[in-house]
Amino acid sequence: MEPIYKYFLPIQVRFNDVDIMGHVSNTVYLNYYDAGKTDYFDHILPDLDYVNIGVVDAAIKIDYKLPILMRYKIYVETRIAVLGYKSFTMDHRLVNCETGELLSSCSAVIVCFDVKRQKSIVIPDHWRKSIIEHEGDQLIVRNESEKIFNNGEV
Repeated sequence: MEPIYKYFLPIQVRFNDVDIMGHVSNTVYLNYYDAGKTDYFDHILPDLDYVNIGVVDAAIKIDYKLPILMRYKIYVETRIAVLGYKSFTMDHRLVNCETGELLSSCSAVIVCFDVKRQKSIVIPDHWRKSIIEHEGDQLIVRNESEKIFNNGEV
């Protein structure tokens, strides 16, 4: 079953995003995904302040499907696919507004982080509740007993 992305953000392709070959440079795609991520957080986790409690990327995978050209109208779709104990997996897609074609996809593992103590922390309960309410039944939810360890962290 195709996942449902309930959140999207229009992205403006800027002149400086385009490389000498006439398409958006692969180094720019992460900026588009970060815009989607930040906007998602502003709406779903409004108390994420990046001063006391924040998030850090632990892993990012980008697939480039079709080139994005200068005049394309695109948007980024964003969702949380897996909600863990200290981390979650956020999926993104870049889509051509006019054709509906999938241009690129991204999956990122993001860790909840105590900025002052500089260490990972458990995702706050009110964040979990907000994410679960927004994402609905398609969200995979793991609890503490279902931890998946990677170098001792979830």
